[in-house]
Amino acid sequence: MTSEYGCNVCNEEYSVQDPLKCPRVLTGCGHTICHSCAMIIAGRNISIFCPFDRTSTNLPGGDLNNLKKNFALLELLEKIADTGGISEIGEGVQKHDRYAKDRLLNVKCDEDSEHVAVFYCTVCDSNLCDRCSEFTHSTNVLSKHRRVPLTEKPVPKVCCRLHSSYVVEFVCKEVSCDNESPLMCLMCRDYGRHKGHCHVLIEKEVDDLREKLREHLGELTRQSEIVERSLNSINSTIHELTPETDDGSLEETKQEASIRNHFYRLHSTLDQDEIHALETLDRYARNRLESLQAQKDRLEAVSTKIGSTCITLQKALVLEKDNILDRKDDLLALAESTNAEPTEVPDRSQLRTRIAFSFSNDRKLHIGDFIEARVVLLGLDGSGKTSIVRRLKKVRIDAVMAPHPTSGFNIETIHYKNYRLNVWDVGGLPKLRNLWKHYYSNAQAIFYVIDGHAVERFNEAIKELNKVMSDPLLISCPVIVAINRKGGASSLNGHMDVLMSQLEALPFQHELHFCDAAQGSGIDQILDQITVCLSRLNGTCPV
Repeated sequence: MTSEYGCNVCNEEYSVQDPLKCPRVLTGCGHTICHSCAMIIAGRNISIFCPFDRTSTNLPGGDLNNLKKNFALLELLEKIADTGGISEIGEGVQKHDRYAKDRLLNVKCDEDSEHVAVFYCTVCDSNLCDRCSEFTHSTNVLSKHRRVPLTEKPVPKVCCRLHSSYVVEFVCKEVSCDNESPLMCLMCRDYGRHKGHCHVLIEKEVDDLREKLREHLGELTRQSEIVERSLNSINSTIHELTPETDDGSLEETKQEASIRNHFYRLHSTLDQDEIHALETLDRYARNRLESLQAQKDRLEAVSTKIGSTCITLQKALVLEKDNILDRKDDLLALAESTNAEPTEVPDRSQLRTRIAFSFSNDRKLHIGDFIEARVVLLGLDGSGKTSIVRRLKKVRIDAVMAPHPTSGFNIETIHYKNYRLNVWDVGGLPKLRNLWKHYYSNAQAIFYVIDGHAVERFNEAIKELNKVMSDPLLISCPVIVAINRKGGASSLNGHMDVLMSQLEALPFQHELHFCDAAQGSGIDQILDQITVCLSRLNGTCPV
């Protein structure tokens, strides 16, 4: 049997050693012929016409030797010559199936329908398997027939259904055309049912269709990768949340010290509450699992449909011209419908395995994120409000610019226990105090700072605090009063006693606290005091 890698003009096989049988690429059309046939066709011209579609290819420098070689084919011929079609795998030797792509076409052998064809005889016009090819073409005459792999089978000319002696060359593009088939020959175009209709060459229509199918295939492949990554993330999250998993996030949460110690301190009287808490956690995990499983099933269905569509489109790419055009509408509709399938993937919050929780005063476990709270920080200018906020944020006072009166307001978010405190540091200048009411209207807590060194401003500070708390919106709002930089000199003790008396005489409940923002003392206790007040207000317990 002759090699399946040969010139389609002279039917001689290509050679790596013989220069006359070197494969040359006609860059104008992409066809490959041997050097010898190229010499005969070119003659003394500076260009060469393709023997298949008459496309012209210019010879670089007018020399045929400058025409590009088909290096991919030469490399393949060298590999075949080196390996002899045999490749070693492990300790054994296995034949290399070079016709695997041809077998995928699943074409029956014309000699034995139970065999899968891998060759096409260009002379006999028949599809043959490797065994039947050797058996039927073993004679001296038939052995000269050219046989090529099925994937390299020459494209047959499609004849017109109405004019069998004419070849289909065009495709009708007339919008109003109601003919059964858009394919047309010269007779159909000039005198027949498609006379005067808009049309294009069949090769262009097929190329455009294949390009669209490749685009859909690429888009579906990218969607398939996104779906696969999402499925992997969901599987990982499901594994973390499955109760039977010993090393999952659910089990880690069950063993969390803040949960276990809370119930251990209450001893036997809280055993039942502990059971209820763990049941709540398991129920939450089951609900999460059901939701994730539903998303997984949906994405797996989309992945299956994308995979099935990709296989269909890949098979369509190797169909003949008339077959692929007959299925044009179905193929495009299938690709577009699959491409339109919703592939929403879960966001990061849905795949988070960390389970946030908190306890209420009745010892019930509540699943959820941090409790949001708005804390408004008020006080006269220069009382140290901004310095206290910096200490709460763990910012070194000496590492930043010296505090100056706040013009307007600053917002800082502080996470403490199961609270997310949004602290509004409002400027205390006289011209800004009339605007305080716009900040504390939605506050969950008022944090008021008095400068312990500014004795001359004690009365002013108490007056402004009374004015704030007279607002009906703050009747149930907890108030924390902090005395910053409490005076230590004996000369200040008397004034401090007066201040304490004024605070005790206030007509509303408040919590008193002492701190020193400059030294950092008493700052940590501020957050405890705020969260305790918020917990009383919300009926929860800080964890």
